[in-house]
Amino acid sequence: MTMRNGVLAEPADLAKHPPSGAQLRSVLVVLGVLGVLFALLAPFAATPMPVAPEFVPMVQSILIGANLLTGILLLGHLHTGRSWSLGILTLGYLFTALIALAHMLTFPGLFSAHGVLGGNSQTTPWLFMIWHALFPLCVIGYARSYRRPLPPHFLRAGTLLTALFAAVLVLICTSGAPFLPQLMDGHRFLPAYRWLGASLLALSMYALWRTASKRPRAVLDVWLTIAMAAWVFEVLLSCLLNGGRFDLGFYAGRLYGLAASLFVLGAVAIDNIALHERLRITFEEMIETRARAQWQSLLGSVLQQLPDGVLIVDREGRCVMANDQAGQMAARFEHAGQGAEPVSGPAAMLSLIGEPVRRAIRGEAFRDAVLESQSPDGRRVYTVSGAPLRDGAADLAAAVIVLDDVTERTEASAALARALDQTRYLIENTPLAVIEWDRDFVIRLWNRRAEELFGWSAREAVGRRIDALPVIHEEDAHRVALAMGRLLDSATRYVKSSNRNRTRDGRTLSCEWYNSVLHDEEGNIDRVFSLVLDVSEREEAMEGLKEADRRKDVYIATLAHELRNPLAPIANAASLLRGKHLPQDRIEWIAAMVGRQTAQMARLLDDLLDVTRISRGKIELHRAPVELGRLLRDTLQTSMPLIEAGRHQVALDLCDEPVWVEADALRLTQVLANLINNAAKYTPPGGRIGILLKEEGGEARVEVSDNGIGIEPDMLGRVFDAFVQVSSASHLAQGGLGIGLSLAKGLVELHGGRLEAWSAGPGHGSSFTVLLPAIHPGPDCEAAVLEVAGGARIRRQVLVADDNVDAAESLAWLLRSEGALVSVAHDGAAALRLFNERPAEIVVLDLGMPEMDGLEVAAVLSTRRPRPFLVAVTGRGRQEDRAASLAAGFDEHLTKPVAPQQLIALLSNL
Repeated sequence: MTMRNGVLAEPADLAKHPPSGAQLRSVLVVLGVLGVLFALLAPFAATPMPVAPEFVPMVQSILIGANLLTGILLLGHLHTGRSWSLGILTLGYLFTALIALAHMLTFPGLFSAHGVLGGNSQTTPWLFMIWHALFPLCVIGYARSYRRPLPPHFLRAGTLLTALFAAVLVLICTSGAPFLPQLMDGHRFLPAYRWLGASLLALSMYALWRTASKRPRAVLDVWLTIAMAAWVFEVLLSCLLNGGRFDLGFYAGRLYGLAASLFVLGAVAIDNIALHERLRITFEEMIETRARAQWQSLLGSVLQQLPDGVLIVDREGRCVMANDQAGQMAARFEHAGQGAEPVSGPAAMLSLIGEPVRRAIRGEAFRDAVLESQSPDGRRVYTVSGAPLRDGAADLAAAVIVLDDVTERTEASAALARALDQTRYLIENTPLAVIEWDRDFVIRLWNRRAEELFGWSAREAVGRRIDALPVIHEEDAHRVALAMGRLLDSATRYVKSSNRNRTRDGRTLSCEWYNSVLHDEEGNIDRVFSLVLDVSEREEAMEGLKEADRRKDVYIATLAHELRNPLAPIANAASLLRGKHLPQDRIEWIAAMVGRQTAQMARLLDDLLDVTRISRGKIELHRAPVELGRLLRDTLQTSMPLIEAGRHQVALDLCDEPVWVEADALRLTQVLANLINNAAKYTPPGGRIGILLKEEGGEARVEVSDNGIGIEPDMLGRVFDAFVQVSSASHLAQGGLGIGLSLAKGLVELHGGRLEAWSAGPGHGSSFTVLLPAIHPGPDCEAAVLEVAGGARIRRQVLVADDNVDAAESLAWLLRSEGALVSVAHDGAAALRLFNERPAEIVVLDLGMPEMDGLEVAAVLSTRRPRPFLVAVTGRGRQEDRAASLAAGFDEHLTKPVAPQQLIALLSNL
């Protein structure tokens, strides 16, 4: 037996193995030698030779042994081949050995006159003829093709029958049967011998042709062809060409017959020698096969227990083996194949990864193909790898496909990737500068905010030592060194520090550093993450709050002082008025003094309230076309007492053409008066004040300049803040709260303009410029404005109602001085009675009155026809109070103390 393709098989024997080229060449050489010797011996075949009966036992003994050995060796092949051909040939050789033995024992004159077995002179020739007739028949039977295998008991039955047949023939030939014709006359052949020899020759040549033309041809067929050729030469020499016994043909023919037997014996013997080697190799292969089978069994057990799915696919792409894990994976698959029916299991898996599987079948390995499945359990992801399996060195036998369920790993990788993306996004878009550096202080991460904050790009910063970048303010180096020392302490995990930093362009920042330390397995510093927060604005805001708090304290103290100053003379005046017999000039002086102090208090309160309203966006403007030249002249007249007190010179430079703006004349007068009064106050006596008006670029430009104390450069940006006064001019403030410029700037911006300050420094004076959008009104508007400015009086019926008698009487005297007819009431009900008795065109009401408050009176009067013009004069100045007044029917809402000029201007314009 042999191993073929890993499978145990029967060994190739002499009757099946085809001859090699060397064997065919050897056969041709032997045939050539036999033919040449026959050609040399044939002409002398009838030559008489000495009578030597002992030649026969010598040749026959070898011949008998050769035939017996050949038959025995063929029996071995017969056990493996089990073919009818070998069975018939084996029995032929056994029969030949028996007949040759009988021929030798009946040869006359060999052991006795008629041989050992007896008989007559015709026994030996007849045995020779029968022997040489039956063997070719066996060869012819061998050359036939048989489809049925040899029966199990053929050898036993055939051997027994062959022996019995040979015995019967010997008995017939030795009995002297009278029906057998005479073949020999002494040692000479009779004609019947010749005719039988010719028949034997024909039969032998037919057997030679059958063996020579047998297909497929095996090694035994080739050597049997040589034996039959020698057999033919023997018949020619022994039966046809010679004359009788003991001539040259007799001896040569026997030798040819012996050669024919020895050729086949040699071939079979050599093959049996090789058979031993083949059996040894087969045995070793069997052991190897068993070991391989054990390993295959062990490998199969291992494959079944692997956590990965394993498929074995044949060359047609069919799954021939799948382990348990692959079966479980296949249960989750369902895929539509080429037909209408869905494909499930391993076939579905293979159809989804068809191209990689075909590559493996073609002999190409692949790995990490991705396969997904959707099942009720959810989505699963697999990686697929494959490699070809080869039989021997080159033959492709199958392919192995390995599937690994990487769903959890894929989801974890995806989650990690999302987390990393989110982290990168947060790092890149966080308002904090993120810096990562290692134990060697080398920067590994520098995000976008760090680039914006410090000025160095990531390409410039990454790879450099963090202490090599000049980001630390030199005055904070010691503080940073202490923080670094704490950070490098192996027990420290987190360090927060605050210090100043430098930017690439030289700016100074106030920053907070939040440093987190990551340690390796040995406890050494691996990474440091620093989050840097720019708190410069916060620090500035804190400083601003501290400064505002300080200014608030100063303001409160100043306000208290400024309010107490006018209260003292007013209190003195009240004491003086209680006295009797005061001269008229003294009373007038007291009245003038009270008026001045009251006006000072009103101005302080008005300025404070206006600043608050502007900051809250709740101040209202009453815009109308205003000619700035006339407004500047009027304002300058109101400021002349202060200018004259300081003995200043005023240079008024007005353009020839009128300059018009859309503005609230009262508020604009307030702005210009503030600038002119400041120039007068902060200029030493005998100074120069310049007032310039011109129009350029569509803007009206008013510039108030002086040669006074000037402004420090660092104060130019803060001079418009509330409660701020130039420190070097505090002794010249003359009772101000430091809110005038802030109020002026707010009012100018409400008009859509801007207020600018400029100074060359302390001692070099200052300049304030108001810029407003210029307009060009028509002639009618100009005439109306000029007429109003010409000094119109209040010639109307006015009702004043206020529970404060002094306030009501003083306001009544003021309005009477402007030509108005005034009635006075001190509660709401009295006001209604007076209005019913003598209807008024203008009603000035206080809101907080007894009986009926001002809102109730206004609600009643607003329904009268003709409707009076209603003005609320009250101490309530909130926006909610104004809204309540307008809802009750008031046309204007003025907050106490009301400037007389403001009220007169309002009523005179009705």
